[in-house]
Amino acid sequence: MNTVLGITFVAALALFASAVFRDIGLSMFFNPDALMIVVGGTVVAVFIGFPFKRIKSTVHGVIDSFRPKENREELVKEILEVGRIYRRTDIRGLENRMKAMEDDFLKLGVSLLINHKSNEDIRNIMEREMMIRIMNDNFSQNVLKTVARLTPSFGLAGTVISLIKMFKDMQSIDTIAPLMAVAMMSTLYGVIISNLFMLPLCAKLKERAILSEALMHITIEGVEAINNLEHPLRIEERLNGYCDTGDLCVSGMGDILAVTKSANRVS
Repeated sequence: MNTVLGITFVAALALFASAVFRDIGLSMFFNPDALMIVVGGTVVAVFIGFPFKRIKSTVHGVIDSFRPKENREELVKEILEVGRIYRRTDIRGLENRMKAMEDDFLKLGVSLLINHKSNEDIRNIMEREMMIRIMNDNFSQNVLKTVARLTPSFGLAGTVISLIKMFKDMQSIDTIAPLMAVAMMSTLYGVIISNLFMLPLCAKLKERAILSEALMHITIEGVEAINNLEHPLRIEERLNGYCDTGDLCVSGMGDILAVTKSANRVS
């Protein structure tokens, strides 16, 4: 299936590139003045609208979205192993296991287990951390959506600026042609950056956020079960109530919707 999808992607990219560059060539397609208007204007607007920390977080989020996705099966195995260690009251072994973990959210849960927190404290602390992560994901998506709205606007602004210059210097065709190229390319750059890059990246971040949220729900349920000293087989049975896609089954969807709506109100 991955091979078929890869071939489809390459074929679609080749068709798109051939349709764009045919008869105009790559050199004519690249216009530095138009690119500076669109990219420069968008960068200035983004830095005005968002703090640098938020922009940096968004960049990191986009990079992380291209890394391998978190695996539900691996997460369940990790939770079960933690449960076995906890049932043996091997705190030192639990601390060593926590140091080797890559999942920061599960690390938080194990830390709460080591500190003998109650179920209520565990759920409250982990849900608060989950809320913060959901909010950060929403903020990152907002940055990309803003860029997607800005680039076509600055493309249109570049077209208007070029037309003004063109009407000011209409002595000959030689002076009009470069300005007309900037005018046309500015709009094209704005549309391509918005629809070919920013909006798909935003969709990618959203899908990643939904999966991450579902896995955090699984982690909370698992940590609570471990704290109750439930048998690993019982914990596995409970966690297998979650769908293979990484989304929660019907019984848990209400919690996701409530948390998401609350995060959206905050953002």
